[in-house]
Amino acid sequence: MKHLLYLLMLALPVVATAQNDSLAGAAQATRPLPLYRPGFALMFSAGSTGGGVAVGYSINRLLAVRVGANLFNYDGTLKSGKDSDDIQIGFDYSVKLKNADLMVDLYPFKRSGFRLTGGAYYNVNTVTFFGKPTKDVKFNDTVFSIDEIGTLDGKAEFSKVAPYIGLGFGNPYTRKRLKFMVDIGFFYQQSPMVTFRTTGMLEPSSDQGAVIQKNLEPLKYYPVVNLGLSYKL
Repeated sequence: MKHLLYLLMLALPVVATAQNDSLAGAAQATRPLPLYRPGFALMFSAGSTGGGVAVGYSINRLLAVRVGANLFNYDGTLKSGKDSDDIQIGFDYSVKLKNADLMVDLYPFKRSGFRLTGGAYYNVNTVTFFGKPTKDVKFNDTVFSIDEIGTLDGKAEFSKVAPYIGLGFGNPYTRKRLKFMVDIGFFYQQSPMVTFRTTGMLEPSSDQGAVIQKNLEPLKYYPVVNLGLSYKL
């Protein structure tokens, strides 16, 4: 009899726990889903693809699409070597990010803003540069002017269609109309195609275009990190 009572005392907490889990599951099942607002949403973002604007449409609670455009320009200068070097090349360069995107968002969890995203970018991103010596060059008592030494310039372009895969947070179509958005992923734009030209005494260096193209190969996997806001219309 004592052993039976002991077993019952051990079983009671297990039964109570199972009942609590069952009640919690039932409460979860009966808890209403977040407010769902179908239709269109307007989105603004900024990040590694530039400043962007997009329009999204919710097909249903789990699936949405969006189309957007991004733009960013940056111009800069840099120098090769040191000021004390016999030959120093100064470069002017320009980075132009121009792209449009079509995305499909899948929200696998009805109570969460987490999403999986796939789609493609129409990619017109380019990198251009122009270089020339920063000073005349003296060699064996002979001085060569900047114009005599020559110039070099080049341009890097990428595949126009770049598939994208990523994930994100923020669902514009549930709960509040104004939402914070995050997108993280990458698009594959293939290795850049580099055109490279030289003039003057630098003309024998025209074969360096292949070297530049090789050095830019890592850019074929372009990282995407964008932050933004959405507003449900």
